[in-house]
Amino acid sequence: MDTPIAETEDSAAAGMSYVLKEEAQLAQIWTAQDQTEHERIIREIVDRFSGVRQHLGGIRARADTAWERFITLTLERILSDHLRKFLDEIGDEMQTLTQQLTEVDCEMDRIRARIHDRRRVLAEKMTLLESLAHRTSTQNHLGMMLARVEGLEAYLLGRKDVPVQSYDLHYKRHTNAPGDLLYLRVRLLTTRIAIVAANRSRYLGELDSGLTESLLEVEHLKINLAAFTARIECMSEISRYWLAYLGIAAENPDS
Repeated sequence: MDTPIAETEDSAAAGMSYVLKEEAQLAQIWTAQDQTEHERIIREIVDRFSGVRQHLGGIRARADTAWERFITLTLERILSDHLRKFLDEIGDEMQTLTQQLTEVDCEMDRIRARIHDRRRVLAEKMTLLESLAHRTSTQNHLGMMLARVEGLEAYLLGRKDVPVQSYDLHYKRHTNAPGDLLYLRVRLLTTRIAIVAANRSRYLGELDSGLTESLLEVEHLKINLAAFTARIECMSEISRYWLAYLGIAAENPDS
């Protein structure tokens, strides 16, 4: 939807009022405060990612150690009749790891929610900018301004070496140089607003792309977390089997 610029000076002045409103709107869509807030949130997300990776690294080391002990010492503890104590120790370790994995999983969910909220804010800003950037196809505007300049020049200088259409249109409909200049000013300002809005929208789109990459990192960490969880569940299942075996053996000591 184009800015309604009429042919009269009064309408051009109304168009200027409309332009001023759009400039004020553009200035409020992505302010220095918005930029500062976005950078603060991104730093927060990066720090939380760092904490998750560090925590996950500690879980990996403990899970690997527990798994190694489980697969290498279970048979030895069976033969030495110390299996139950060993399984209790492993069970305590797995309970701790499960709690830590749950904490990491919840933190990743919070990070993901934070990223989605930030993307929502950017999407709202880009929607507002889109309504102002509709003039980025400026060929029509340039043609209209050029015709007005040619007509104005012909009128002021009495020139006849301009396209007849431009001169006739101007001569028949425009005899007020200040009105013409105001018209051109409005057109130039609306075009500038559109360009600034389009560039700002493109910038916010780049910020959104960075957040999309962060979401992919969350999913990657979730996959790693699932692998650790599966390993712990495997140990838990085998432990339950051996505990059941010990219970049956205790009930039938002669078998």
